[in-house]
Amino acid sequence: MKALGCVIVPVFAVTLLNPSASQRIPFTEALLCVKNLVYFHLMAQYQYHTEATIEYMENYLEGLHRHKDVFSRFRASKSTKKVSEALKKQLTLDRQEERESDPAWNNFSVAAKCHRVDEEKTHIESEIAQHLVDESDFNFVEIHLLNHFSDHIRELGNILDVSSELTEKAMMDLKQAYQQSNRHEAAFQILRTKARKEVFQYRELNANAAKQHCNDDMPVTKAPIKRMMKNP
Repeated sequence: MKALGCVIVPVFAVTLLNPSASQRIPFTEALLCVKNLVYFHLMAQYQYHTEATIEYMENYLEGLHRHKDVFSRFRASKSTKKVSEALKKQLTLDRQEERESDPAWNNFSVAAKCHRVDEEKTHIESEIAQHLVDESDFNFVEIHLLNHFSDHIRELGNILDVSSELTEKAMMDLKQAYQQSNRHEAAFQILRTKARKEVFQYRELNANAAKQHCNDDMPVTKAPIKRMMKNP
């Protein structure tokens, strides 16, 4: 994740290069949002903090919240997306009925008809996008916890001291062991699987250590292989 944070901003900037007039504002908002999030993340990895670094983190977090609305439409839930699809179909049918009921519609040229249909389609897509934004939010735990990082650092030190990486890695083995069980007395099967894996790991470490010890003690000689095998 730290390596990704070092490259994602320039890659994202190149991806959104040369926007059109309508894309310029959302592209800028997206870049600022991602940049603030990445800078906050990288500074949170510092092993030592001062009030200046903590203030930088708080400013980046404020920038994240200020520009995050550009991604709101992608935070829509499945139910919201279903409602939006139904709304889009209904609006399309309403516009179609409105066009066909217009007495002057049949007198329009093909180009004029296409132009009106495109305008209505653009208007419908704008309404759907606004609906997704209105019905979406960023109210989930990972975003909320960022607000407590600065207070945590002031009280308990850097974030790396309480990293959950090791416990998450340990949980992966337990989850795999549960998936391999038959769900009957799963706790015993999980412990047995975990113990078996650790036994094989210990044996592998011992074998590698013995092999390394043998290689270190073996004299450098040009003797034939058969003699070395008889008296290694």
